[in-house]
Amino acid sequence: MKWIIRGVGLVFFALISVYLFADLQLKSLNDDARAKAPGNFIELSDGQIHYRLEGPEDGPLIVLVHGFSTPNFIYEQNVEALKAAGFRTLRFDHFGRGWSDRPSTRYDVELYDRALRELLAGLDVDEPFGLAGLSMGGPIVSEFAARYPERVNRLVLLVPAGLDTPGAGGVTGALLQTPLIGDWIWRMIGKSVLLGDRQYDESQRAPANRLRGDVTEQFEYRGYLQALLSTFRHMPMAGREDTFKRLAATGVPTLAIYGDADETVLVSSAAKLEALMPDADVRIVDGGEHGLNYQMHELVNPWLVDWFSGDAQ
Repeated sequence: MKWIIRGVGLVFFALISVYLFADLQLKSLNDDARAKAPGNFIELSDGQIHYRLEGPEDGPLIVLVHGFSTPNFIYEQNVEALKAAGFRTLRFDHFGRGWSDRPSTRYDVELYDRALRELLAGLDVDEPFGLAGLSMGGPIVSEFAARYPERVNRLVLLVPAGLDTPGAGGVTGALLQTPLIGDWIWRMIGKSVLLGDRQYDESQRAPANRLRGDVTEQFEYRGYLQALLSTFRHMPMAGREDTFKRLAATGVPTLAIYGDADETVLVSSAAKLEALMPDADVRIVDGGEHGLNYQMHELVNPWLVDWFSGDAQ
């Protein structure tokens, strides 16, 4: 029995050592690192957030909220079109992503809502604005609009999570939800899982339709994977029917765009959203994948400009 206990102890020690060693190989996200970032930083109650405010100062404001893992540069092509149409755009990196701080906290709907509220307050945004959310950003902006409908004049949901998202469950999901075990597994496989997403294989895409940023750079800094795991555990990507029902009750004009080739947010979500939000304008892009906002920006951008201009097509 003593040998069994010692063996288990050695295995446990080895696993913890591997975990800590992997963490020690990462950099600290300090001021020297932030000096490479475009845009600006603002101190909020949970730490510093990286943001980019661009476009004509007197233009109507559009706030763009990114998803689970890719920072704000996922909107680059959309921002170019919105600025050209006379809009002012605000985008930022969620806590735990990109150049924003990675606080050791619970990454739940309250954190994301608080960050958006405090960012807007810190930038003195007090007039109603247009709001867009991509993937996980969909539930975030939907919750924001449902709570503060007077602040949002028009809303866009780009491949929004919250309904049919197959990656939210299963055996792997159950293991990742388990403390310690899930932390170790995610530390060991998280990077390969994320970078194995076919969305990031851009070898067959025209340069204009690719991400305009290095998605791997944020992996170099401590806290990124932990933030994603905490988000997975505390920010549900499915079962958000109540959020969309409450959003529908506000009457905020909403455009939702899905892709029929999306493997992350299934196109079956579109019919479910239509049932929850009968007044929403729901569109399905033929061949659209989870990155359709930039991969098919020539199609999507005119929709965004028209919608935020108040000219629904």
